[in-house]
Amino acid sequence: MPNALIGQRFNLDDRVIRKFTTGFSNKYKIKRGSITEALTRVNKVGVKKYYYKVLWDDKRSSELAQHIL
Repeated sequence: MPNALIGQRFNLDDRVIRKFTTGFSNKYKIKRGSITEALTRVNKVGVKKYYYKVLWDDKRSSELAQHIL
């Protein structure tokens, strides 16, 4: 049975959430957006890492690693 956590988790136009800590325990600031592009890069060990370009609801965009979303 394959591990569902290995590989690309998100597809184009998927909605994602990023949580920021606000300095207090158990308090998060949430940012929502959608995936516009999926990228695959290989690190120096040879392992594939997945990155996504996200268009946030406030019309800003950024490129983030999969583990952050």
